[in-house]
Amino acid sequence: MSISRTYRPKTFGDITGQDTVKETLRKEVASGKLGHAYLFSGPRGIGKTTAARIFAKALNCVDQKDGEPCNACASCQDMMNSRSLDVIEMDAASHTGVDNVREAIIEHVRFAPSGQRHKIYVLDEAHMLSTSAWNALLKTLEEPPSYAVFILATTELHKVPATIVSRCQRFDFRRVSEGQLERRVAWLAEQEGATVAPDVVKAVVRHADGCVRDAETLLDQLLALGEKNITMDVASLVMPISRIPVAAKLLSVAGSRTLGPALTEIARLEEEGIPFVPLFDDLIRATRYLLIASGDDAYRTKLASGDEGERILSDLIGTFAPAELSDMALLFMERRRDAKQGIDPRFSLELAMTAIAIGVLPNGPGTTKKEEGTIIAMHAATPVVSVIPPAPVESATTEPTISVDINLVRRKWHAIAKVVAEKTPSLNFILTISRPEAVEGRTVIIRFQYPFHRDKIVGDAKNKRMIEDVTKDILGSDICIDGVVGEDQIRAEKRSEDMVSNIIRAFGGSVVE
Repeated sequence: MSISRTYRPKTFGDITGQDTVKETLRKEVASGKLGHAYLFSGPRGIGKTTAARIFAKALNCVDQKDGEPCNACASCQDMMNSRSLDVIEMDAASHTGVDNVREAIIEHVRFAPSGQRHKIYVLDEAHMLSTSAWNALLKTLEEPPSYAVFILATTELHKVPATIVSRCQRFDFRRVSEGQLERRVAWLAEQEGATVAPDVVKAVVRHADGCVRDAETLLDQLLALGEKNITMDVASLVMPISRIPVAAKLLSVAGSRTLGPALTEIARLEEEGIPFVPLFDDLIRATRYLLIASGDDAYRTKLASGDEGERILSDLIGTFAPAELSDMALLFMERRRDAKQGIDPRFSLELAMTAIAIGVLPNGPGTTKKEEGTIIAMHAATPVVSVIPPAPVESATTEPTISVDINLVRRKWHAIAKVVAEKTPSLNFILTISRPEAVEGRTVIIRFQYPFHRDKIVGDAKNKRMIEDVTKDILGSDICIDGVVGEDQIRAEKRSEDMVSNIIRAFGGSVVE
C-alpha cells in the first residue's frame, strides 16, 4: 500500500499545513453552528479531499472532542472503512452530466440519514460538472434539507458558477510551506524505518513544489528501491537531477558580458554530457530565484544560506536588473521550446547565452534606455549615446570657475580608485570599469556602464562625498562628481565590431555587404 494511503490523516491535526482552514472547521464542528454548503478550493494534492472526509467524519462522530473525530465510534469506523451510507462521495470528473447529479444527489437527498445526524455529499473536482448539472444542483443548494451538508472540492475555482460560490462557505487551501513539507517527508521516512539524507529531503520538497501528494509519491518511489539509507546518489536513480549549480555558473559567466567564455562553458558542459533540454528548466528556475531575490530581502538571505547552487545565485544578485531577468526567463522558455521541436539544443543554448552576454535583450544594458543626462538609441544593434548637458541654473551671484583638465583627471583616475578602494573595497570594481568623461565647470562627469553603478556612486550621498573628498585631495581642486550611463559612440562602434567578430568566430560565416 502506498504511503499516501497508509498514513492518510485521520484528524484535522494530522493534516500538513492549512492551519487556518483546520482551525475554522474544527470550531464549526465543536460549536454545532454549521453551514449547509462548503467550497474547498486550491491546487492539487494539498489536502482538500482529505479535509472534506475528516470534516464529514467529525460531523457524524458521536464522541468528537474539540471538533476532532474520535475515530473509535461506529460512525467513524464506518466512514474509515467506506461503509457509511450517509456520506456520499462523487467524482465530478467522471460524472459530469445532469442525470448523474439528479440520481446521486437530488433524488438521494430527499431521504433522511440512516441513523446519523447528517447526510453529507462530497463532490470532488466539482468544476467538471456541466452547466445543466450545475443548474439542477442549484435549487438543492438553495433550499437543502436541514440534515444535508454539501462539500465541493475544486482545483479550478474560476470554473465554478458564481451562483454556486455565493451559496457556499469558501475555504482557500494553500501550497504547503517547505519547512512543513520537509517535516512531513522526514516523519514518513522515519515511520518506514528509512534514513533519508537532509539534501534528499530538500530535493523531494523542491520537486513537490508545495504539493503533499507529490512529495509522498516521490518518497514512495525512493523507498521502493529497497535502500534503508537514501543518499543523493541513490535518489538520483529515481529523482530528476537538479543542475541549479550548473545553471548558476552559466549565468555567472554570461553576466560578465563576454561572449567567448560563455560559449566555452557551453562546450565544456556538452563534453561532460550535461543534457541541455533539462538544463533550460534549471536556467528558468535560477532566473526566477534571482528575480524574487531582487525584491525580497528574506529570500536573498535564504539563497545565501542555501545549497551550492543557491549560494552561487546569491552572489549574482544585482548582476541583472529585474526587467532583464524577465526577458531572460522568456528567452529560455522560447529556446527550450525550439530545442524540444528539433533545433539543436546546444545551438539553442548558445543563442540564448549570446543574447545575454552581449546585452541585446530588450531590457539589457546594450539596448534602448533613457537615463538622466543620457539618451541611448539603437542603430544597427549599436548603442549610440548622446550626452544632454544639464540645463543652466540662474543665480544672482557668479562663482569663480575652477579649471580642472579632463586629461589630468584621467591620468589620476587609477590613483583615485586605489585610495577609494582602501576606504570602501566594494566600490573598486565600479570605478575601475568606469571612465571620467568630461569636466563641466567644477563638475567631473563620470561615464558608467550600468545605471546601478551610477546609483551606487552618485546616488549614494555618503559614497559620493567620500569620492569627492579623495578626488579633491589628489587633484588639489574642490570638485563635484556626476554621472551618465552607457558608451560613447567610438567605443560603441568598436564594441559592435567586436560583437560581430565574436559571433563570426563562434558560428562561422562572413560579413555580407
